[in-house]
Amino acid sequence: MANGQSLTDRLTERISVLLPANLQPMQVLEDIDVEQIITDRMVRFKELWALHDPPVAAQYDVEELEFDPIKINQEACAYFELLLRDRVNQAARSITLAYAIGTDLDAIASRYPGGVPRLPNESDDRYRRRIWLSPNTLSPHGTAEAYEFWALTALPALRDVTAIRSVMHDYYPTILVTCLMDSVANPKPSDEQLVQVRLYIQNLSRQGLTDVVSVNPPKIMEIEYEVAVWLYPGAIHDQILARVDANLQALVAEQFWLGHDHSLTAIHAACQMGGVHHVDVLSPTETITVPSDWVVVVTKITVTLAGRAV
Repeated sequence: MANGQSLTDRLTERISVLLPANLQPMQVLEDIDVEQIITDRMVRFKELWALHDPPVAAQYDVEELEFDPIKINQEACAYFELLLRDRVNQAARSITLAYAIGTDLDAIASRYPGGVPRLPNESDDRYRRRIWLSPNTLSPHGTAEAYEFWALTALPALRDVTAIRSVMHDYYPTILVTCLMDSVANPKPSDEQLVQVRLYIQNLSRQGLTDVVSVNPPKIMEIEYEVAVWLYPGAIHDQILARVDANLQALVAEQFWLGHDHSLTAIHAACQMGGVHHVDVLSPTETITVPSDWVVVVTKITVTLAGRAV
């Protein structure tokens, strides 16, 4: 592990990247099955029909007909019931930090320290992370999460920030704040942008009085993805190779964070789909692990057809 860090330490540093997809499903949310709704409605309707003993004991025996007016009525009612129950689900999601979007997220932010106003053109995901980090600014000491919050607030173009305790100049402990731009092509902030972040953090209301802060661009490790794909007989190779390439592109974008590892397991998972027998990952040859002030940049993705399994 890089720099003598344990896996637990590194995960703790990156826990500030809030990923709702990793959360367990909310128990309050209901799984809605429209076919089950229609079935339940029809069962209840037939119970009431029999209970009220229709004139001349007429039996309801047209439910199998395509143009059963009762069934059509229940299908229409089920549609509006579906909308209503889904609206309840969405209302439950909208009051949580993990799932709220748009102005619902702004309303949640108003309950956090300082109100946490949204920055111009700030995405929901980025805004959500700043809201989650904001309580750390109330600490009497300069926490890592507080410095991440201040840096993300100072420069809206930043995608990610980490803050670690490091020994730099003359063996004095230094808070190393690393800033990553939201661009794979140009991940390093300019000198002017780094100065902007540093001046913002150094305000007396933000920086810990005994902290020495250094704001820096990330260190970059450049790698390439090279994958050889083996297909089943009959699989259309150009379509599958294009899908594999698209999946790898999405994986690279998803992993574009400071200190994010690039694992062989993730690469293999991105390549698995119908028609693929197996893949040979030619590059990287092992899982790439980096410290939290580094970023992995994939400069090239190559997907080739290795052959067909027999």
